[in-house]
Amino acid sequence: MKNEPLGHKALLFLAVNLTLALLLHVERLPVWVLGTAIGVLVWRYFIYLGRVASPHWLVKGLLVAGGFIGVYLTYGWQPSIEAMVSLLIVGLVLKPLEVEATNESYLLVFLSYLLIALNFLFDQSPLGYIWAMVLLVLTLATQVAVNRGSEKPEENNLIARSSGSVVGQAFLIFVKSIPLALFLFFILPRLGPLWSMNISTQAGTIGLSSSMSPGDIAELGKSDELAFRVRFLNNEPDVKQLYWRALVLDYFDGEQWSQRYKPEIDWPPFNEVSNKDGAGSMPFEVILQPNDETWLYALGVSRPLTAGIGISQDGRLVAKKKLHSQTLYKANAQLSQTMDKSGLTRKESLHYLQMPASGNLKSRQFAQNLKNTHKGSLDFARALKRYISENEFYYTLSPGVLRSDSTIDEFLFETQKGFCAHFAGSVVYLMRSVGIPARVVLGYQGAEENPVAGYYSVYQYNAHAWVEIWVEGSGWLRIDPTAWISPERIEQGVESALKNEFVGFSSGSSWLGPIRNQINALNYYWNDWMLSYKGDAQQEFISELFGDRDQAEMIAIYIACFFALIGAVFLTLLFDFKRVKLSDGQKLIKRYRMALESKGYELKDVMSVAQISQLALTASPHLVKDINWIREQIETCLYVDPDSHFSKADYRKIAVSIKKLSRQIRKAQGA
Repeated sequence: MKNEPLGHKALLFLAVNLTLALLLHVERLPVWVLGTAIGVLVWRYFIYLGRVASPHWLVKGLLVAGGFIGVYLTYGWQPSIEAMVSLLIVGLVLKPLEVEATNESYLLVFLSYLLIALNFLFDQSPLGYIWAMVLLVLTLATQVAVNRGSEKPEENNLIARSSGSVVGQAFLIFVKSIPLALFLFFILPRLGPLWSMNISTQAGTIGLSSSMSPGDIAELGKSDELAFRVRFLNNEPDVKQLYWRALVLDYFDGEQWSQRYKPEIDWPPFNEVSNKDGAGSMPFEVILQPNDETWLYALGVSRPLTAGIGISQDGRLVAKKKLHSQTLYKANAQLSQTMDKSGLTRKESLHYLQMPASGNLKSRQFAQNLKNTHKGSLDFARALKRYISENEFYYTLSPGVLRSDSTIDEFLFETQKGFCAHFAGSVVYLMRSVGIPARVVLGYQGAEENPVAGYYSVYQYNAHAWVEIWVEGSGWLRIDPTAWISPERIEQGVESALKNEFVGFSSGSSWLGPIRNQINALNYYWNDWMLSYKGDAQQEFISELFGDRDQAEMIAIYIACFFALIGAVFLTLLFDFKRVKLSDGQKLIKRYRMALESKGYELKDVMSVAQISQLALTASPHLVKDINWIREQIETCLYVDPDSHFSKADYRKIAVSIKKLSRQIRKAQGA
C-alpha cells in the first residue's frame, strides 16, 4: 500500500460502493444519517475538484461528536443492534473526508465488507443474500481498483495486469471462493451465526407485550408484520381451531392486565423429547420471527419436540433465552385435551380471582345479579354471551380511548366499541367478580395459508386475546367473547370481520395473489433450510456423502478436503499467473529485448528501456534515429498513459520498426 493520491477511477468506485452499501440499511437508518452521507460525498467531490480544502481536525472532531449525539438522541442509552450499526455507519460516512491516499482508502473498503455482513442481522431472505453477494463483488472490484491505482508498472516488469475489467477480476475472485465457502458451510460443524448475537433489536419489538391495555392489541391489528410461519407435519386443523397461546395474564390493576403469577416450568430432558403423544396429536413446525422475548407459541395442549424448550403449568411453551433471531422449533399439539383437571391450588385460586379493591361498581353489580339467576359457571358464561350478543356491541380496530377510572363500566355500558382485548378483559373481570377463576390469554388466532409451500403465515394483525375459565371437573375451558359479537373473525379471519380496517394483503387480482404466494414460498423454503441445516440434518448429509465413518476417518476426510481445496486455489492462481496478458507496452519491450538478445547483446533483467536503448546506441550509433523513436514510443505507453492501447496500425508500425532495427544490426555486424 503506497501513500499516493487516489485516482479518479478508484474514487468513483469508492463512492459508488459506499452509496450502495448504505442502501442495504436505508430502511432502518435515521434520516439525518442519510443526509450526512449525501453531504459528505458532495463535500468530498468538491475536495477532489480542488474547490474546497479538506476539513480541519477541529471540524472533524465536531462532526464525530455530532454523530455520537445524534445516535444518542435517536436511540437513547438502551443498547440495541440498530444503535450500534448506526454508530458504525456514521463513522463510515465521515471517513471519506480524510481519505486522500491509497493506504487510507483500504479502511473504507474493509468497513464496506463489515457493512455488508451487518445486513444479515436484519435480513436473511434469499433476495437479501443475492443483493449482499452483488455488493460483495462490487466491494472486491473497489479493492482491485484501489490497488491498481497504487501500482506503477516498471519498465522491466513482464507480468502485466489482467486484461479484464476490475469488475471482471473481482467476479473471478468471488467465483473461486465459492468451493471453499460451500465446504465450510456444508461440512464443518455449524457455529452460531453473527446475527444470533444476544443483543436486543428494536425491529424485533413489534408484537405482543407482557401486559395488555384495552387498546394495545387494536394497535397490533393495524400491523401487517410477520409474526411466525407454521407447517403442520400431518393433519391440518380448521382455521377456527388455531389459537396460538403465548402469554397468560392474571393481574388487573384497574387499567391493564399483566403477568404476576409465575407457574413452574418443566424442562423435558433431550432424551424425553419425542413424538410419543399418541392418537389425535398434531405435530407442527414453527419458524418464529425475533421478538426479544422467551415465549413461543403453543396450540391447544402442546408438548415440545425440540430440545431446550420448556412447558409451563399454564400451557405455555418457553425458550431458555430471549429470541433475537429467527428460531425454528417443533411441537406436538392435542386440541381435544384440557389443562389441569386435577384442581387449583390455593395460590392459583388467589391469582385467578384477584381484583382491584375498588372501581367498576356497576359491572360488579351487573355480574352479581346475573349470577343470582345463573348459578353454574357455564350457565353464567352463556348468560354473558346472550347479553353481549343481544346488545349493540361493535368489533372495531378504532374503539377510542377509555377515559374514566372504571374502564370496564365505561366499555360495557357506555361505549360498547372494542377489539378483542376489551371483550376478553371485561369478561374475565365479570367472572372473577362472582368467584369464577378466570384468566386472559394472549396470542394469535387464525393464519393465512400458502398453497404453494403448504405452510401458514401468522401476522401481527392476527393478534388476539381470549378467556379461560376454571370449571371443576373439566379444567380450564376456552371462551372467546370476540366470537360472540363477530363470529366471522374466528371462522373466516380478520379480513372478513374488518373489511374496511384490514391492513393485510387483499387483492381481487387473479395473478397478484399467486405471485405473492410464490415469493413467500421461496422465503419460507430458504429460511426453513438455513435454520434446519445443523446437527442431525448436517450429520445425515455428511453420511450420505461419505458413508458411515468413524471419527478418525471423518477427521482425515475433512483435512484432505480442506487441503485439496487450498491446493486448487493455488493452482488457479498459478494458472492466472501464467496466462496474464501483457499490455501493449510490455509486449513491445519484450520484442525489443528479444531482438537485441538474438544479436548477441547481453541484457540484464533489471535493465530499463533507456538502458537497453543506450546499449544498442553504443554498438550501433548510426541507428540513433530508429533506436530513439522506438524508445520514445514504448516509454509513452508505459509511463504517460499506462492504460492506453495502440491501434493495430500503430502497434504494427512499432513492431515492424523493431524488426527492421534487428536486421540493420545484423547487417552492421556482418560488415
